[in-house]
Amino acid sequence: MAAPVVDTHASGVLHGAFQLPGATLKDLIGDNRFLVVPETMVDGLIVIDEAGIIHYVNPACTVLFNYAREDLIGQNVKMLMPSPFREHHDDYLNRHRETGVKRIIGIGRELQGLKSDGTIFPMYLSVGQAKTGDQGIFVGIIYDLTEKKRAEETILHHQKLDAIGQLSGGIAHDFNNILSVIGGNLEMIAAGDLPPAGRRAVARAQEAAARAARITQRLLAFARKQPLNQQAIDVNNALEDMEDMLQRAIGETVTVEMHIEPEAGQVNTDIDQFETAILNLAVNARDAMPSGGRLVIEAERVTIEGPVRDEEGTPPGDYTRVSISDNGSGMTPEVRARAIEPFFTTKDIGSGTGLGLSMVYGFMKQIGGHARLYSEVGHGTRVSLFFPRIMTEAAVERDAQDAATPVGHGETILVVEDDPDVRQITVSRLESLGYRVRIAVDGRSALQVVREGGDIRLALIDVVMPGGMDGHAVADAIEELAPEIRLILTSGYSPRMAAGGSQQTRPFLPKPSTRAQVARIVRSVLDA
Repeated sequence: MAAPVVDTHASGVLHGAFQLPGATLKDLIGDNRFLVVPETMVDGLIVIDEAGIIHYVNPACTVLFNYAREDLIGQNVKMLMPSPFREHHDDYLNRHRETGVKRIIGIGRELQGLKSDGTIFPMYLSVGQAKTGDQGIFVGIIYDLTEKKRAEETILHHQKLDAIGQLSGGIAHDFNNILSVIGGNLEMIAAGDLPPAGRRAVARAQEAAARAARITQRLLAFARKQPLNQQAIDVNNALEDMEDMLQRAIGETVTVEMHIEPEAGQVNTDIDQFETAILNLAVNARDAMPSGGRLVIEAERVTIEGPVRDEEGTPPGDYTRVSISDNGSGMTPEVRARAIEPFFTTKDIGSGTGLGLSMVYGFMKQIGGHARLYSEVGHGTRVSLFFPRIMTEAAVERDAQDAATPVGHGETILVVEDDPDVRQITVSRLESLGYRVRIAVDGRSALQVVREGGDIRLALIDVVMPGGMDGHAVADAIEELAPEIRLILTSGYSPRMAAGGSQQTRPFLPKPSTRAQVARIVRSVLDA
């Protein structure tokens, strides 16, 4: 048996490498039945000798490493390895020859490969061993892990965001309960006889509480658990109505350009959150252009085709795409990877909350849409929002709220709330509006109150409660016991309302709320 020879022709290479009985190999090669296997493999195949010299590579291997076959044959396989694998390779081979220890023979492992252009990529290598006379050879099969690793990173990233979202939602719920108590007590103080200085102090405290409530709403938006009021809106009209506000918000040094397709279409969304998302993105763009620049807002119909999600994870369908672009500083890959995490910001301390992009991301996911971020240092940033398009035309309306505060006429309302401070504020508000109030601290006590009777007209039920019954279960039970009782759910956070209006069939009062908001929804439900 001869030692392997270096031959750039595939049949010669395999003949020298494997050294099977000549007639047998000749017969196999003669009709290409032997060569067709490695030459048509999807994965890379490489044959080296005990010195690490390459004797054969199949076409898939040349594509994987971006080399021509003749550039690899006769070279040491170390040329395909980055550090530190390159430095350790000879030690592995020498140790195997001297001790017979099969470190990686017969098994596979993950390591890195080096392409001709210097690109390092993850790969899975399986190694087999054979003997040709006194000469040993090693046969490696190489599987490119680039796409697999990218998919794993995407899954881990989404899992990380989901975990942060769950934490953020829970924190927001607790803060909303606290803010409900603060806001309610400030209302009661403001209703009293105060000197001018005291009234100004209360007003400042109320404004601070309102700012805190807006921050918790952004947390809920990221967590995809904010209550939404979805309706059909015309994107053209919504953006045109915002143009003056956007120009005022970003200042005179930035020029706003709008390119809106005449029939960009209608989408089912929450108009307030839509406007907030666009405004947040515009302000981010302004901050990326401290010396001025150009902000471009585009809206157009797009269709993503195919049976599966595209490379960005957007499922096929008809969308209205709203894009906000700037020619500012752009983001590094490291910043771009973390841009939608809540509280992550590159601004100076005190200059931002780090919740703008995370709120936009959560809002789009909650309505069934998608957000894409493109950014490059020196070339600016572009954020594209994909809103599922309404295929049937619907009227676009925004009801004006009645400025007057409606009052009660002695109707009895059952308040189901486990937090004693929130419960006290709610009771005080309802009584001040002219309602009679009964209370329950959990689901079971609420059902007991209903069974006792007492002409209860409406139940105001907190969604998140201890005792094994959440607000939805309590509402279902009351509806079965006393279908004449009207129902309102209230919460600062509710996982089962994460899908927004599509699953929210009962009237909902978000926390924290004002006395006027309580008055309007209670009167509206009673009069419906």
